[in-house]
Amino acid sequence: MIRTVATDNNVISYELTRKKVKNINLRIRRDGTVAVSCGRYVSCGQVDSFVKSKSGFILKAIEKTDERNGNSALPSEYKDGDSVSIYGQRYLIHIRLAPRRGITMTDTELVILTPKPDLIAERTRIYESWRRMELRAKVLDMCDQYYPYFARMGVKRPSEIKFRTMRSRWGCCRPDSGILTFSYNLFETPDEAIEYVVVHEFAHFLEANHSKRFYAVVASIMPDWKQRRKLLNDY
Repeated sequence: MIRTVATDNNVISYELTRKKVKNINLRIRRDGTVAVSCGRYVSCGQVDSFVKSKSGFILKAIEKTDERNGNSALPSEYKDGDSVSIYGQRYLIHIRLAPRRGITMTDTELVILTPKPDLIAERTRIYESWRRMELRAKVLDMCDQYYPYFARMGVKRPSEIKFRTMRSRWGCCRPDSGILTFSYNLFETPDEAIEYVVVHEFAHFLEANHSKRFYAVVASIMPDWKQRRKLLNDY
């Protein structure tokens, strides 16, 4: 059973399992998901209260897991012949000797230009720097595009928009501080999915949980949000 708990500044989803145990047991898995087990006579409300009381520990543990696992889905060497996903499309990597560092693209290929083509660290640094810059620019444009819809509902402009490598989450909203955080791994997903994450996180400024009212807000701005969420989940 998957349940969701709203804290003052975040939302925590966890998987609840009934077992022959005396206590409520909490575990953060290696992938950053939250697992809780308890006896069959413990009410869901009691478990929700327990999870909420441990929210500080849970969020810190998830962040550590994100940082530890965040890059595992990316190519390890970015060598000639590897492929990468960019906004939902696969591109074949080619490495080219060049006096200046950079990246060029065709419809099907991504070319890494470098004076040191044999160095893994060099290729990785060029690609990752470009990847992060591109994703930041795209998401910030989308935030500017969708913010006016939320401004009409009384939402203040975010005090800060951050970007981090996160494995278990696509984004995070902290209503109390006005901060939005997005995962660099969105770079691998289609634009339609990224737009859904932007709207989803903005909606948390109005509703901290994933209630019917929350999804009503999302639907009022993005009627096809279910299709977009399915597309995102494929990644």
